[in-house]
Amino acid sequence: MRKLIILKSLIDFIWILTCIPLIPLVLFFVITTFTGSSSIDILPWIISSPEYSMTWSLKLSVLLAATIIYVNIYCIYLFRKTLRYFQKAKPFHVNVIKNFGIIGKILCYGGIASIVLSTVFIVYFKSKIKISLGFSPYLFITALGLFFMVLSEVFKIAKHAKEENELTV
Repeated sequence: MRKLIILKSLIDFIWILTCIPLIPLVLFFVITTFTGSSSIDILPWIISSPEYSMTWSLKLSVLLAATIIYVNIYCIYLFRKTLRYFQKAKPFHVNVIKNFGIIGKILCYGGIASIVLSTVFIVYFKSKIKISLGFSPYLFITALGLFFMVLSEVFKIAKHAKEENELTV
Protein backbone atom coordinates (compact mmCIF):
# COMPACT_ATOMS: atom_id res chain seq x y z
CA MET A 1 0.00 0.00 0.00
CA ARG A 2 2.93 2.30 0.64
CA LYS A 3 4.02 2.00 -3.00
CA LEU A 4 0.56 3.04 -4.12
CA ILE A 5 0.65 6.10 -1.88
CA ILE A 6 4.08 7.05 -3.23
CA LEU A 7 2.90 6.56 -6.83
CA LYS A 8 -0.26 8.60 -6.27
CA SER A 9 1.74 11.35 -4.57
CA LEU A 10 4.25 11.42 -7.43
CA ILE A 11 1.50 11.59 -10.07
CA ASP A 12 -0.27 14.35 -8.10
CA PHE A 13 3.03 16.23 -7.85
CA ILE A 14 3.53 15.96 -11.62
CA TRP A 15 -0.10 16.99 -12.17
CA ILE A 16 0.12 20.10 -9.98
CA LEU A 17 3.57 21.32 -11.00
CA THR A 18 3.60 20.36 -14.66
CA CYS A 19 0.20 19.64 -16.17
CA ILE A 20 -1.91 22.40 -14.64
CA PRO A 21 0.54 25.18 -15.64
CA LEU A 22 1.02 23.63 -19.10
CA ILE A 23 -2.67 23.87 -19.98
CA PRO A 24 -2.86 27.69 -20.13
CA LEU A 25 0.76 28.09 -21.31
CA VAL A 26 0.32 25.87 -24.35
CA LEU A 27 -3.01 27.51 -25.14
CA PHE A 28 -1.41 30.96 -24.87
CA PHE A 29 1.49 29.88 -27.09
CA VAL A 30 -0.86 28.48 -29.75
CA ILE A 31 -3.06 31.59 -29.71
CA THR A 32 -0.10 33.94 -29.98
CA THR A 33 1.34 31.83 -32.79
CA PHE A 34 -1.91 32.04 -34.77
CA THR A 35 -2.43 35.75 -34.15
CA GLY A 36 0.78 36.54 -35.98
CA SER A 37 2.95 37.67 -33.11
CA SER A 38 6.51 36.49 -32.93
CA SER A 39 6.01 34.12 -30.01
CA ILE A 40 7.80 31.39 -31.93
CA ASP A 41 11.00 33.44 -31.60
CA ILE A 42 11.04 32.45 -27.92
CA LEU A 43 12.24 29.03 -29.03
CA PRO A 44 15.28 29.75 -31.21
CA TRP A 45 16.13 26.09 -31.76
CA ILE A 46 12.90 25.45 -33.68
CA ILE A 47 13.63 27.32 -36.88
CA SER A 48 16.95 27.12 -38.65
CA SER A 49 16.17 29.88 -41.16
CA PRO A 50 13.88 32.92 -41.01
CA GLU A 51 12.12 32.03 -44.26
CA TYR A 52 10.01 29.44 -42.39
CA SER A 53 8.79 31.81 -39.71
CA MET A 54 5.02 31.90 -39.29
CA THR A 55 4.11 29.85 -42.36
CA TRP A 56 1.06 27.61 -42.43
CA SER A 57 3.26 24.54 -41.98
CA LEU A 58 4.81 25.93 -38.81
CA LYS A 59 1.38 26.86 -37.48
CA LEU A 60 0.12 23.37 -38.25
CA SER A 61 3.14 21.86 -36.51
CA VAL A 62 2.54 24.00 -33.43
CA LEU A 63 -1.13 23.00 -33.41
CA LEU A 64 -0.31 19.29 -33.71
CA ALA A 65 2.34 19.53 -30.98
CA ALA A 66 -0.15 21.30 -28.70
CA THR A 67 -2.72 18.59 -29.38
CA ILE A 68 -0.21 15.90 -28.47
CA ILE A 69 0.66 17.74 -25.25
CA TYR A 70 -3.02 18.05 -24.30
CA VAL A 71 -3.64 14.38 -25.06
CA ASN A 72 -0.73 13.38 -22.81
CA ILE A 73 -2.10 15.62 -20.05
CA TYR A 74 -5.44 13.85 -20.43
CA CYS A 75 -3.64 10.50 -20.02
CA ILE A 76 -2.13 11.66 -16.76
CA TYR A 77 -5.59 12.81 -15.63
CA LEU A 78 -7.06 9.39 -16.41
CA PHE A 79 -4.18 7.68 -14.60
CA ARG A 80 -4.86 9.82 -11.52
CA LYS A 81 -8.53 8.77 -11.64
CA THR A 82 -7.51 5.14 -11.95
CA LEU A 83 -5.19 5.37 -8.97
CA ARG A 84 -8.13 6.63 -6.89
CA TYR A 85 -9.93 3.34 -7.59
CA PHE A 86 -6.85 1.46 -6.42
CA GLN A 87 -6.84 3.49 -3.21
CA LYS A 88 -10.49 2.56 -2.68
CA ALA A 89 -9.49 -1.11 -3.10
CA LYS A 90 -11.49 -1.46 -6.34
CA PRO A 91 -8.85 -2.62 -8.82
CA PHE A 92 -11.33 -4.54 -11.00
CA HIS A 93 -13.82 -1.72 -11.43
CA VAL A 94 -15.12 -1.23 -14.97
CA ASN A 95 -13.67 2.30 -15.11
CA VAL A 96 -10.18 1.01 -14.28
CA ILE A 97 -10.23 -1.39 -17.23
CA LYS A 98 -11.74 1.26 -19.50
CA ASN A 99 -9.23 3.92 -18.38
CA PHE A 100 -6.27 1.60 -18.95
CA GLY A 101 -7.55 0.87 -22.46
CA ILE A 102 -8.08 4.56 -23.25
CA ILE A 103 -4.68 5.52 -21.85
CA GLY A 104 -3.04 2.78 -23.91
CA LYS A 105 -4.69 3.79 -27.17
CA ILE A 106 -4.02 7.48 -26.63
CA LEU A 107 -0.36 6.90 -25.76
CA CYS A 108 0.14 4.63 -28.79
CA TYR A 109 -1.45 7.11 -31.18
CA GLY A 110 0.33 10.01 -29.49
CA GLY A 111 3.69 8.25 -29.69
CA ILE A 112 3.24 7.42 -33.35
CA ALA A 113 2.05 10.97 -34.08
CA SER A 114 5.09 12.34 -32.24
CA ILE A 115 7.41 10.15 -34.31
CA VAL A 116 5.80 11.34 -37.53
CA LEU A 117 5.71 14.98 -36.43
CA SER A 118 9.34 15.03 -35.33
CA THR A 119 10.46 13.31 -38.54
CA VAL A 120 8.50 15.72 -40.73
CA PHE A 121 9.76 18.63 -38.65
CA ILE A 122 13.40 17.63 -39.06
CA VAL A 123 13.06 16.93 -42.78
CA TYR A 124 10.97 19.99 -43.64
CA PHE A 125 12.34 22.69 -41.34
CA LYS A 126 15.92 21.57 -40.76
CA SER A 127 16.43 20.01 -44.21
CA LYS A 128 18.12 16.97 -42.71
CA ILE A 129 17.43 13.29 -42.90
CA LYS A 130 18.33 11.70 -39.62
CA ILE A 131 17.86 8.03 -38.83
CA SER A 132 18.24 7.07 -35.22
CA LEU A 133 18.18 3.41 -34.25
CA GLY A 134 18.73 4.01 -30.55
CA PHE A 135 16.43 4.88 -27.69
CA SER A 136 13.71 7.39 -28.52
CA PRO A 137 11.22 8.89 -26.07
CA TYR A 138 8.51 8.54 -28.72
CA LEU A 139 9.12 4.82 -29.01
CA PHE A 140 9.03 4.61 -25.21
CA ILE A 141 5.65 6.39 -25.16
CA THR A 142 4.34 3.99 -27.80
CA ALA A 143 5.61 1.00 -25.82
CA LEU A 144 4.02 2.43 -22.67
CA GLY A 145 0.74 2.70 -24.54
CA LEU A 146 0.98 -0.93 -25.58
CA PHE A 147 1.74 -1.84 -21.97
CA PHE A 148 -1.42 -0.06 -20.79
CA MET A 149 -3.49 -1.86 -23.42
CA VAL A 150 -2.07 -5.20 -22.27
CA LEU A 151 -2.73 -4.19 -18.67
CA SER A 152 -6.34 -3.44 -19.59
CA GLU A 153 -6.72 -6.91 -21.09
CA VAL A 154 -5.10 -8.54 -18.06
CA PHE A 155 -7.46 -6.72 -15.70
CA LYS A 156 -10.42 -7.70 -17.88
CA ILE A 157 -9.40 -11.38 -17.72
CA ALA A 158 -8.77 -11.13 -13.96
CA LYS A 159 -12.18 -9.52 -13.39
CA HIS A 160 -13.84 -12.31 -15.36
CA ALA A 161 -11.94 -14.96 -13.38
CA LYS A 162 -12.87 -13.24 -10.11
CA GLU A 163 -16.55 -13.18 -11.05
CA GLU A 164 -16.47 -16.89 -12.01
CA ASN A 165 -14.71 -17.70 -8.74
CA GLU A 166 -17.36 -15.84 -6.74
CA LEU A 167 -20.16 -17.70 -8.56
CA THR A 168 -18.68 -21.15 -7.89
CA VAL A 169 -18.27 -20.60 -4.14
